[in-house]
Amino acid sequence: MKEENAKLQEHLDQQKKAITEVEGEIKSLQSNLTLEQIHDKEAKLRKEVKEMEDKLVKLRGGVTLVRPEEKKAVEVMYSEKISLWRRRKRMFKDLWDAITENSPKDLKEFKEELGIEYDEDVGVNLQSVSELLQHRKKRARGQ
Repeated sequence: MKEENAKLQEHLDQQKKAITEVEGEIKSLQSNLTLEQIHDKEAKLRKEVKEMEDKLVKLRGGVTLVRPEEKKAVEVMYSEKISLWRRRKRMFKDLWDAITENSPKDLKEFKEELGIEYDEDVGVNLQSVSELLQHRKKRARGQ
């Protein structure tokens, strides 16, 4: 009886291994694309390539993508935002100096306690950002 039970257990283990192998093979086959899916994907990629090539031809041909009026409007808006940034930064600096003028606390600790971060603390420099527009204007005049 024990021998028969051991044989049956061994047979069961072999069947489990075989099932695991077959399931693994089924999963790998299911992860592969069918021929129809491959054709669909190929058609989609060919269409994308065609669109990109057409766009590249336009760009190489010197087509203006942004009209001068739109460009000017964006530059004006950018300039206004930089001015507002400067003004608000100056207002904050004046208020901060007035508040902390006679403060016995360490200013760095007080700033952290309030959760205040300067532009420089997060890696932003107003001067470098405002120079972007100036650099653009110099390039435009030089051309």
